[in-house]
Amino acid sequence: MSLGGIIDSLRKGHLPPLGLIPDPVLDFLAGLASFRGRRFELSTIERLLATMRHKEPDHIPCAPLVGGAYRQLTGASFRDFSIDANVAIEAGLLGLEVIGGDVLLLGLDLTVEASDFGQATIYPENSTAHPDYSKPLIKDHTDYRKLKRIEIKSAPRMQKVIEMSKGALKEKGLSSVFVPVVSSPLSVLAMMRGAEQVFKDCVLYPAEVMAAMETVTSVLIDYINALCDTGLIIIAPDMLFASKSGLGKELWEKMEGPFGREIAEVVHRRNCLVAIHNCGDGPCFDSMIRLMEPEAISFACLPDDCRDRKELKKKYGDQTTLIGNVETALLYRGSPEQVMEECRRVIDDFAEGGGFILAPGCEYPPNANLLNAIILVQAARIYG
Repeated sequence: MSLGGIIDSLRKGHLPPLGLIPDPVLDFLAGLASFRGRRFELSTIERLLATMRHKEPDHIPCAPLVGGAYRQLTGASFRDFSIDANVAIEAGLLGLEVIGGDVLLLGLDLTVEASDFGQATIYPENSTAHPDYSKPLIKDHTDYRKLKRIEIKSAPRMQKVIEMSKGALKEKGLSSVFVPVVSSPLSVLAMMRGAEQVFKDCVLYPAEVMAAMETVTSVLIDYINALCDTGLIIIAPDMLFASKSGLGKELWEKMEGPFGREIAEVVHRRNCLVAIHNCGDGPCFDSMIRLMEPEAISFACLPDDCRDRKELKKKYGDQTTLIGNVETALLYRGSPEQVMEECRRVIDDFAEGGGFILAPGCEYPPNANLLNAIILVQAARIYG
């Protein structure tokens, strides 16, 4: 595609895979979008391109990270949202119209991959799905090596997320950006064993845990390839355990780090962007950046080596795009005025020079009133 064709596509809200466009051209396009944004409203794609190439757009993008809470707009139950891709698509697209934002989270709940491996799952009517911990698939350390590889075509819940991706792109194209969250290998195992026990097993039985992670990773790679086949341009691996509240830096790099790198390499080979999500306490930015080279990191808490937001921006703001870090508890209990004020403070600390997307630190609280999601989007326009 010619440069003129790319520019025309950008203005219409469309873009070929970013990995196919040389960096100098991306920088030129981002600069052009930033210049245009001084006078005109940008398309979502233009806004995100400028931001992620560390240029200032018309206003900072917003990713409200609403998932299951969208079901409120259609009257669907949590159970319906989790098991019926059409219900989830309908709720998400309606949410995009009502609430706005530049990024729509694609997914059903955190149990998707583990459920397809055979973990018994409970689907409540009024709260998010969760594993049936009375029936763990991995009962002791000897079960790690018994974990069987599954085929994506025979994985009904992952297929539902793939269906969501196709449906969202068919409806909206790239006029909005859709991002699926893919659980990390250790996160999948934690759903089958319990996080605390997995942590212990990483110390006591590392070879067994890594054997299971190898099996899980091979399936996740198939899943990611299938998601990329739909036309998505960003994949978000959830690397929760790369944090002080997870394995900590040294153990994570030894255990899950190599698999995280393998996953990121697959995404990049598909000419898509890696946007890591990590809502743990003290996320290991340096480890994740070194091993996975993400274009963006979505986070709730300050990294383990930063004292405040300004230090985070100075230390990592030119290495990756920062996404966050409005406190999810505030979105649940805070007034619109309190949320707006917190958004202003976050924007003041992160937005200068581009490279920042306003978002909750984690998924928008599933039972929270959606008014504060609207406030997030408005704050990005008003203060960004």
